[in-house]
Amino acid sequence: MKIEIDIDEKYPDTEVVIRANKLDSDVERLVAMMRMVNMQIGVRKNDETYLLDVEKILYIEAVERKTFVYTSDETYESDLKLYEIEQELLERDFFRISKQSIVNISMIKSLKSDINRKIRITLRNDEQIVVSRMYSDELRRKLGLK
Repeated sequence: MKIEIDIDEKYPDTEVVIRANKLDSDVERLVAMMRMVNMQIGVRKNDETYLLDVEKILYIEAVERKTFVYTSDETYESDLKLYEIEQELLERDFFRISKQSIVNISMIKSLKSDINRKIRITLRNDEQIVVSRMYSDELRRKLGLK
């Protein structure tokens, strides 16, 4: 793959052009990554609405019909249901780890096997969450560990 960068004040906007001899999985993955560069979701905290960059999200959790979005230093609430957020983040590094939680895979620091085929995940902020056994094998496959 050849990458060319041309920086000049004559360009009013940033433009990305992909030239390839065929549309293959590498090109599709590249396009998907480009679309996600500035992805944000709307969240609330203290009666204020914020646009949160999805790469800052550690995990998302549904508790008592409310959806909470966790970053390393803040907790927000979303008006979306967990499955709706999951659909929005389908092409990102997010993975469902239980019926009530989705984790940002890029925020995983370490994994440890737990009882009953569960996995204990330690996130970059040293918080720990548990992957249910229903999702543990698929997470291992996704991470290339099985």
